[in-house]
Amino acid sequence: NESTTHDTSGPLLADSGFRPAANGFGFQNYGNENGPINLTPNTMRALFGDAVCASTVGGCELIPQAEAWMAEQNTGMANGHCYGMSVTSLLLAGHELDPAKYGAESTVKLNLADNPALQEMIAQQFVGQWMPDVVAGQVKGTPKQVVDKLVEVLKPGAGETYSVGFYKRDMTGGHEVTPYAVEDKGKGQVSILIYDNNFPGVTSHIDVDRNTDTWHYQTASNPADPSEPYDGDASTATLMLDPTMPAQQKQTFPYLGHDTKGSKGNGPKAGGPALTVFLDGDPIDHGHLLITDDGGRRIGFVNGKRVNEIPGARFVDVKSNNSTYKFEPEYPIPAGTHFTVTVDGTGLKRPDKTGVVILGDAFDVSVSGITLAPGAKSTIDMGIDGDRVSYSSTDAQTPDIEIGESYEEADYAFAVSRAAVGAGGVVSVTLPLDRNVFSIDATGSKARAALGVTMERIDDHGKRTFKKDGIAVAANASAAFDFDSWDDGGKSITLTVTDQGKPTTTQLPAN
Repeated sequence: NESTTHDTSGPLLADSGFRPAANGFGFQNYGNENGPINLTPNTMRALFGDAVCASTVGGCELIPQAEAWMAEQNTGMANGHCYGMSVTSLLLAGHELDPAKYGAESTVKLNLADNPALQEMIAQQFVGQWMPDVVAGQVKGTPKQVVDKLVEVLKPGAGETYSVGFYKRDMTGGHEVTPYAVEDKGKGQVSILIYDNNFPGVTSHIDVDRNTDTWHYQTASNPADPSEPYDGDASTATLMLDPTMPAQQKQTFPYLGHDTKGSKGNGPKAGGPALTVFLDGDPIDHGHLLITDDGGRRIGFVNGKRVNEIPGARFVDVKSNNSTYKFEPEYPIPAGTHFTVTVDGTGLKRPDKTGVVILGDAFDVSVSGITLAPGAKSTIDMGIDGDRVSYSSTDAQTPDIEIGESYEEADYAFAVSRAAVGAGGVVSVTLPLDRNVFSIDATGSKARAALGVTMERIDDHGKRTFKKDGIAVAANASAAFDFDSWDDGGKSITLTVTDQGKPTTTQLPAN
C-alpha cells in the first residue's frame, strides 16, 4: 500500500513535531462491531449542557430531539471513528488531554478495549465535525491553498491544530487524517505527511502537485485490502482542513425549541434551525432519498445523480474508515419548508433494512424497519410541525413510526411498531399539539395490523412509560389513545378503535 511507505528525504517546509509512531493510537480505526461506548446521555450533557436533558433526576434523560440525534450519530460511527481519532490524538499530543486519564503514559500505548472513557472521548470528538464553529473554521480551497495553510500552521505548540478531510470526486469514501509535516519533493511537488488512523504507527502521505494544483492519495480501509486512489484538483473542493479547538467549547444544541400545548402550531419559523433528514441503511448498497417541497423542487438523487433545486437545502457528506463506502448524505432543509421524503430502491442489488429520521427544532420523527427491495419506493409525508407522519409504500411493509415532541412542561416520545401497509397503502400517525390524543389512521393501509405502542413522558420529576402490544387494527380502521388523564398523573389511558365507523372503547391500565 503506497500510503504506508514513504522516504522523507526531502526538506520539511513545516513540522508540528507529531509522529504517528509516538503520537498516534496503537489500534486501528474501528466501527461498532465490538460494541464500543459511543455517545451517552452524559457525553451529550458534557457537549451541550443541561439544555439537552428533559430531566436530571438520577442522571440526564435526554429530550426527544437529543435522543434521536445521539442515536443517529452513534449509528453513523458503525462506519468508522476516523474524525474522532484524529482530533483526540491531536488533543493528547498538545497536552489538552492527559493519556494517564485513559490508562497509559502515552497515546500509542492506550488500549481501546475495556476503555469506556477513551471510547466516549473519541465519540465526543467525532461529532465535532458537525459543530457550527468547526464548519465555520474549515479551510477550504485549492490543493495549493491547503498546503500553504499547513505550512503556516504546522508548528510545535501551535494554538490551533487541524485535521485533513478528503473525499473521492463523487463525495463518497470520506476520511479524516492527521497532518504533521509538509515535505518539499522538488519541482513543484510536495507531500503532506500524515497519520492515517487506518494504518497505526506509520507515515502516510498525500501528494500535491503545485504546478497542476492537484492532489493524490492511495489508501485502503485496512492493510489487508487492495488500495484505492483518491484525487482532486482546484475545482473539486474535496480536500479541506478542520480545526480542533472550536469543538472543545460548550456547544449549543441546534434543536432546543418547545411547542406550546393547546396550540395548533404553524411549524418551525423560517430562519430557524434547519430540519435535518437522515437515511440509515447499508453503507454501500442502500437506497437514495429524494426530498420534494410543495413547489415540486427537489434535493437528493434522480437516476443516481445529485440534484438540488430547493433554496437553502444542502448535502452534508459523511467521513468514515472505508474507501468503498458510499453513504447517503445528510440533508439540512430550511425551516418552514413542507416536504415529502421518498426512499428509492432503484439500483439496489438486494433488499436493505433502512429507515429515515427527521430532526426539527422541537420534534423528531422516524420511520424505521423498512425492508427496501430493489425498485421499490417508500414515501414519508410529515406535518410541518412534526405532529403527523404518513407512510406509504409500493410494496407491503411493517415499519415502526415514532414522534417525539418537546414542550416547556414535559417531553414526549410516542412509537408505533409494526404499522402495516399493503402495496399502495398508507398509514398515518398523529400527535396533535392541541389535544392529548395519539392516533393511528389505518383506513387506507390495505393491511391488518397487530400494533405495539410505547409512550414516554419526561419532566423534572423523571420518566413515565406506557407500553401495550398486540393492538388489533383492521385494514380500514383507526386507533386513538387519549392520554389526557395519564398526562396529569392518572393510571389509565383510553383506547378507542374505530372500525367501519363503529367505535369500541377500552380503558388500559397505565403506570
